[in-house]
Amino acid sequence: MRLTNNLLHLSLREAFLDIVPYYIISSIGILLIDVFNIDRQNTNVIVLALLNITDIFVYLFPLFLTICIAHHLANNYHVHRFIIIGVSLLVFISLAWTIDENQNFHYEKNMTLYALIIPIICMYSYLFLSKISFIQIIKEDLVSKQLKVVVNSIVPVLIIYMFFILILPYLSLFVQTTLFDLFHESVESLSLMAKSFIQLIVTHVVWWLTGIHGTHVYMIFADTSYLNEEIFKNLTADVFFFAFLVTGGAGATLSLLIAIVLKSKNEYDRKIAYISFPFAIFNINEILLFGLPLIMNLTFVIPFLLVPIFNFAMSYMFFSYFPIPESTYTISWTTPVFLSGYFLGNGQTFVFILLQLINLVVGVFIYYPFLKKYEEDKSLNQDAKKLRDKFGIKEEVNTMNELKFLKTQAEIIQEQSDTHKIVDELISGDLLLYYQPKIDIKQNRCYGFEALLRFSKPDGTVTGPFFISQIEKAGFAYVIDLWVIKKVYEDLNRWGIQSFNPKISINLSPESISDTYIVNKIIKRLKGKNIEIEILERTFAEEHSAFMNNIMKLKRNGFVISVDDFGTGFSSLQYLHTLPANIIKLDKALLDNTKTPEGKTLYRNISKMCLDLNYTLIAEGIETQEDKEFVQSVGVNIIQGFYFSQAIPFEKVKDYCNKF
Repeated sequence: MRLTNNLLHLSLREAFLDIVPYYIISSIGILLIDVFNIDRQNTNVIVLALLNITDIFVYLFPLFLTICIAHHLANNYHVHRFIIIGVSLLVFISLAWTIDENQNFHYEKNMTLYALIIPIICMYSYLFLSKISFIQIIKEDLVSKQLKVVVNSIVPVLIIYMFFILILPYLSLFVQTTLFDLFHESVESLSLMAKSFIQLIVTHVVWWLTGIHGTHVYMIFADTSYLNEEIFKNLTADVFFFAFLVTGGAGATLSLLIAIVLKSKNEYDRKIAYISFPFAIFNINEILLFGLPLIMNLTFVIPFLLVPIFNFAMSYMFFSYFPIPESTYTISWTTPVFLSGYFLGNGQTFVFILLQLINLVVGVFIYYPFLKKYEEDKSLNQDAKKLRDKFGIKEEVNTMNELKFLKTQAEIIQEQSDTHKIVDELISGDLLLYYQPKIDIKQNRCYGFEALLRFSKPDGTVTGPFFISQIEKAGFAYVIDLWVIKKVYEDLNRWGIQSFNPKISINLSPESISDTYIVNKIIKRLKGKNIEIEILERTFAEEHSAFMNNIMKLKRNGFVISVDDFGTGFSSLQYLHTLPANIIKLDKALLDNTKTPEGKTLYRNISKMCLDLNYTLIAEGIETQEDKEFVQSVGVNIIQGFYFSQAIPFEKVKDYCNKF
């Protein structure tokens, strides 16, 4: 799954995480009413305030959700935030609030589905409409960038608003009615047990996919009045749900919480578990769901569904043999585990507590192997965090880590101990960028510079990038690439102050070029500057759609594409006439072979083919006068190598260039 496809998931996840504090605060009112039997006649100002929070949050939840999703979508897609928030609120309020003949406002409370889809449609509609040139009011850069964006948003916002107001209510009514009729026809004839099982599966899938309370969405198109019916004698379906199936909240996460406390070695996860525990007792698990997190976490999706399903099967068999006595106690969804079992036994038997204990313990064992796998993957992410903090690219790496977490595509690292060692060594020193000159020998001028990584050890020794291969194996190449992008941007700005604007080429990993987030970061920071992007030849031979689309995107934004190490791959010639590149760099390995007549013939003919195909040629690895004279004789005029200079630090680049 590519990065761009996950920006929506990331935005939703961030939005629901933002709402967690209000979930928890609003739950306090529920606890006061259901567990401690405090009613609204209470005159204590603090108690009344806590009770009111619950009502207010339920009332405003869709509005909160609309704002949060719009904010994070705009942030992750680099769109003016208030434009998306504003149009989303405009549409939501227009659909949710109505005014009667007495000028009184009426608010439709059950607007959660609207709150979810409105910001998403607004965001993607705006992205599409903002690219249409004929509806842009200001096309030239005659004003500030912000003013241009704001003015050009007028028509897209108007179109989006009219679409929602004129079309969405009818479309929504059709979909909702169709879903309701379809669900009603297919489920109505089923048994109460089957209906309960379907609700269990659907609500958990919705919870895991979106972070929205699954029951809220389920009630939009399903009749849940059966929850008040007895699924067994003296046991209603809703009590069956909350007392035995979802202990600790959706996913029966009290079992996961216990597994973390007993087995986890990760300090952060244990803290989350301890913080979650007082709420999980009352079946409130938002802190664990979003803090761990479980929402859209592929590692936990199986146990998140499997534990409630096991509890369902186990409890169904149990109640088929053990009748439930009439009880004088009231049980709600916030009644703690074991206490609800005690109440169901009317304080006379502990057999129902035993069932809850069995479900809880089995759930711990089901969650445990998935928790272990999650922590193995997470330990690798800690290394990425160390690098992130060291090299000052927190925002970029945080976003990448979130997206990589959603994709769960990191490879299993067999040499994990070596990776930790490399990371620790990097933390102890500093990354540097040196610049190796490229010389146009025909015009006797400095053509540009290639940015090359160097590492400064604690003792001041500067070495080459010995760590690259191990970092790439560990899946952390993007950390280095993001740092290079940031550093080149800073260096170019420092040179620009001196009216010096050299051409700089940067090397990026194939994985980074395939990620649209990083490509957008390159465009945002380096567009308009004199930049070449160097990509290894082998990458083009392994091309895929995401990589090639991003290459073309870079070219459209004015970046020059260079094929690095040409001649070291196996498929060079068959791709030579179709490469989406401007420059080809002939690898030093080809030059080393020119000590023989055959090697000279090969180098000469490859050079001629590239020149005939209108590529700019750069010869790498020029170390001697003989090398220089040979490449010049075959028509190569731009050379790079120790003959002219090794890579030099930032401070020497301008002076070196002035020599020519």
